Amino acid sequence: MRKILAVIKREYLQIVRTKGFIIGTVLGPVFMSLMLVVPIVLSVMTVEQQETIAVVDASGEVYPGLEQKLSSVRLKDGSLRYILEEHRMSGDLAELRERLNQRVLKKELSAYLYLPADIVSGGRAEFVSEHVSDFEKTQNIRMALNSVIIEKRLKGAAIDPQLIGRLTKPVSLSTLKVTTRGVEEDTGGTFLVSYFLVLILYMTLIFYGQAVMRGVIEEKSSRVVEIVLSSIRPFQLMAGKIVGIAAVGFTQYAIWTLFGLALATKGRALASSAFPQMDAFKIPTIPPYVFVYFMIYFVLGYFLYSTLFAAIGSMVNNEKEAQQLMMPVIMMLVIPLLLIMFIMRSPDSTLSVSLSLFPFFAPMLMLLRICILLPSFVQILGSIVLLIAAILAMIWLSGKIYRVGILMYGKPPRLAEIFKWLRYR
Repeated sequence: MRKILAVIKREYLQIVRTKGFIIGTVLGPVFMSLMLVVPIVLSVMTVEQQETIAVVDASGEVYPGLEQKLSSVRLKDGSLRYILEEHRMSGDLAELRERLNQRVLKKELSAYLYLPADIVSGGRAEFVSEHVSDFEKTQNIRMALNSVIIEKRLKGAAIDPQLIGRLTKPVSLSTLKVTTRGVEEDTGGTFLVSYFLVLILYMTLIFYGQAVMRGVIEEKSSRVVEIVLSSIRPFQLMAGKIVGIAAVGFTQYAIWTLFGLALATKGRALASSAFPQMDAFKIPTIPPYVFVYFMIYFVLGYFLYSTLFAAIGSMVNNEKEAQQLMMPVIMMLVIPLLLIMFIMRSPDSTLSVSLSLFPFFAPMLMLLRICILLPSFVQILGSIVLLIAAILAMIWLSGKIYRVGILMYGKPPRLAEIFKWLRYR
């Protein structure tokens, strides 16, 4: 035990004293805060730029109403967001289109809208621009155009548009989340918090797992391991490395937790003062058990994957050789990310429960289910028990590979050779 503690201390101090650790610990919270705040800010921000849009109204009856509807869309200073420029059909349509195309390319126009003569009866309008990825702009124009056309159709059928508007007024729907603590409004915060925690878990499992692998490769390639193994057994060295780097992870998490608490208390007020629209976005209260389970699944996930990364590091001579062997392990971490949307939509389905009990997916998927809809304690306990069983199995398998591979040099072993190592006593 004393020898394992010595390796743990060495691994821990060797990493925490590096500039990379210090910079990563400082910039990590900043990066994670940006990942959390930037999408929210961008979702509530609007483009503050006035644009000129030409309108070719072949029907001759839509343009006035469209101009009136879009006049309600304004910039912060009160000026019009869209300035419409009417073009009447006075000649060849192809020639007019070409002229407008050239003006768009010369940046004289942001876009132009072509309304065919049968637009009211069901004709297809066309929006032409250099780029059509500004969904806010196209949505504003689509809504205004739909409103004008529907009003004209109603008037043509001798129906009062204002009466129809009152009768078809959309229902305002608030989304409320019920928990044991009561009911609170949730405008998408649960999704954001869940995704954020799973993403952190994904990144840290890969980062610390690769740190274990890199440490093994460096010692092996420098032949230092041959000296170290003269006074310690291979399994003790592997265990010391894994636990030592785990301690580094705990240190970073402790610092990041303090930063997170400060951000939770002060960050929202600062963000709201800069972007008042963010007041509409409600972040739900995060129960303490979420953080407890987060740490449990981080620890279990780390030990499960780090043993695999340690085994990979012992089999190769450099990181380039490790890339191929890493792919199956990385895929085990990527697949849960691909399943996030399905789990969020149906956290209690049979497939969701089964996937979250699979040991290699459990750290991320069970944590995701806990954040969204707390599963029964039996399911959580089952996933933890299965994870521990998988860890013990991986420690046994990886230990056998490690004790042989750490002293092997040259060409990476074939699959048949690895199975042969597992049979050694």
